[in-house]
Amino acid sequence: MKREKLLEIVSSAVAAESYAFHTGELQNLSGTVRLYPAVWLAPPVVKKSTGRNEGELTYRLSLHAMKLPTEAGLATEIWSALERDALSIAAEIASRPEVCSISGVSCTPASQSLTPHGEVSVELVCEVTLWYHNPLT
Repeated sequence: MKREKLLEIVSSAVAAESYAFHTGELQNLSGTVRLYPAVWLAPPVVKKSTGRNEGELTYRLSLHAMKLPTEAGLATEIWSALERDALSIAAEIASRPEVCSISGVSCTPASQSLTPHGEVSVELVCEVTLWYHNPLT
């Protein structure tokens, strides 16, 4: 299925930026992430499918890139680094041959920590369109 291929693509893009990769429902993030920097991928959502036996399948992705602050007051510098890394992850995803396009990319700093660890994070949201030759594979 294309969902598994998309998870593989995202996982390798995250690893290329030296982040630990996790995926699942957002409410499980707090009990799962132990190693930083980390990226959490919420379950991809199918937004659109075109074609019958071949065409395009568009998923909405929501990734949370997280780092722990090393000193007080460095949130803005960490946000800048996280933005850069998140956009690099998006560019790596877009470079894969299975990916037709990536669009609607936005990167938003989080106003508060997602876990009890006190990490700084940004949320990258985008739509990734994959080619397919059979909608069931």
